[in-house]
Amino acid sequence: MTLTRIIVRIPFMKTRQAHQRVYGGVNADLRENERRKKLIAAGLEAFGTSGYARTNIKTICRLAGLTERYFYESFASKEELLSSLYQELVDGLMSEAMVLFEKKGSRPIEAASDGLRMFLKSYEQDHHKAQVQLFEVLGVSQGIDRQYRDAMRLLAGMVKLFLNRAFPGIPETTWTGSIVPTALAGSIIMIAHEWVLDGFVTPLDDIIDQCMDLFTAMGRHLEAKSGPVPKG
Repeated sequence: MTLTRIIVRIPFMKTRQAHQRVYGGVNADLRENERRKKLIAAGLEAFGTSGYARTNIKTICRLAGLTERYFYESFASKEELLSSLYQELVDGLMSEAMVLFEKKGSRPIEAASDGLRMFLKSYEQDHHKAQVQLFEVLGVSQGIDRQYRDAMRLLAGMVKLFLNRAFPGIPETTWTGSIVPTALAGSIIMIAHEWVLDGFVTPLDDIIDQCMDLFTAMGRHLEAKSGPVPKG
C-alpha cells in the first residue's frame, strides 16, 4: 500500500468560477485567485485570533483589504471560507507527510518521527493554524464535522501505513475491523490539543519520543500476536 492511495482530495463546498476576462492585461481568473488567497489568509488570522464564532465577514474583508463584493465572488458564506481554509491546511500537512514517507532510503521509524515533528512543529510556529485545525472547526456544522472526520481518517490511514512498513509481520487481516489506527490517530490529536493549551511547555523532542514509544510498542505487540512470519 502506498501513501498516494491513502491521501485523496476531500470534496468541500463549491466556489464560484470566474469568467475568462482580462483587465489591464491580467487574466480575471488570476486576479480572483489572488483575492481568494488573501481572503483565506485573512480567515486564518481572524479565526486563529478571535475565533470563528466571533469573526464576521466585514472583519475578514478588512484584513484582506477587499470589499464584501469580492468576498462573495469567492465564497458563499463564512462557513465556506472556513471549509476551504481547513482543507488547505490539511492538504498542506498531508503533502509534506507524503514526501517524508516516500523519501528514498528513509526508514519507516525515521519517516514517522519526522512526520510527527513536522505536524507538531507547524502548530508551534503558527498558533493560528493550531487554533483553526484543532479547535475552531469543532461543532460548526454537520458539513465541517464530516470534513474533520475525513481528515481524521486520512491520519488513521497514515498511521496504518507506518505500522505496515515498520512491522511487516503484521498480517493484513489484523486491520479488518481494527480501531488501532483510529485510536493512535486520535492520540496524536489529543496530544497536540494538550501541548497547545499548555503553551508548548513540554519539549517537542520529549513528545515525539513518547509518541514513537507508543506506536512502536503497539506495532511490536501486533506483530508478536500474529506469530512468526511464514517463509516462502
